[in-house]
Amino acid sequence: MKKLSHLLILGSVLFMTISCSGKKEIEGDPKIYAEANDYLQKSLDLREEITGFEKQAKESNIDYSDLKEELKTWDKDIIEVPGFEHSHDDEHGREYHVHNPMKPFKDSEHLDYQKVMHAEIAQLHEKFKMLTVPKVMEEVK
Repeated sequence: MKKLSHLLILGSVLFMTISCSGKKEIEGDPKIYAEANDYLQKSLDLREEITGFEKQAKESNIDYSDLKEELKTWDKDIIEVPGFEHSHDDEHGREYHVHNPMKPFKDSEHLDYQKVMHAEIAQLHEKFKMLTVPKVMEEVK
């Protein structure tokens, strides 16, 4: 009797392990997720360029503390798209990548979120770019 109960417990544990460990299907439209991921990849490209601008600002002793705070907020808010989670040896070879937990969004919400995040990083990118461009003309006195 004891052996039977141990076998039942072991069988239950094995069943749960196998059934829970399988790759879960992502609910939603794969095309929408693919478009959301395109926005994410474009955002990450801009974020990588900003890293270069940060380096230039440091080397030129330019104060960019306000922009740095905006960038920290963006870094905390960016998320990956379901089905497109990064691996550390992916084809993009980026230094910057996302480790923030995903949000429980529907497919269209993921797309909208990535569009907003892309618009925000594009604005930050432009601000960093303008900050590091050498001043061509001094203000006329």
